[in-house]
Amino acid sequence: MNRQEKKEQRERNEREWAAREASLGFYSVTVPAPPHPHTAVGVVAGYRRESPTQAVVSMQEEARELGADGVLGVSIIAVGTTTSLYIAYGTAVRWAQSE
Repeated sequence: MNRQEKKEQRERNEREWAAREASLGFYSVTVPAPPHPHTAVGVVAGYRRESPTQAVVSMQEEARELGADGVLGVSIIAVGTTTSLYIAYGTAVRWAQSE
């Protein structure tokens, strides 16, 4: 691996770790419904990203802008023909207020 390739790999790794850090504390799950009451806010989709983790973080950012507490039914798809990019989507939800 030459110097440029090492630099690009290091930058990809740094973006991946930054995406994981940004994702902490936000509920995202592949199951369609959590064990507690919630209200659907709407369908959210993130922007095309170079890794599945970055795609999920992009989706979470969209959900946060809607005031959601989490995203249910998360799916990740790969798009593109020459290089893979990923898009994540799901249903943004707000948790019901406990009484």
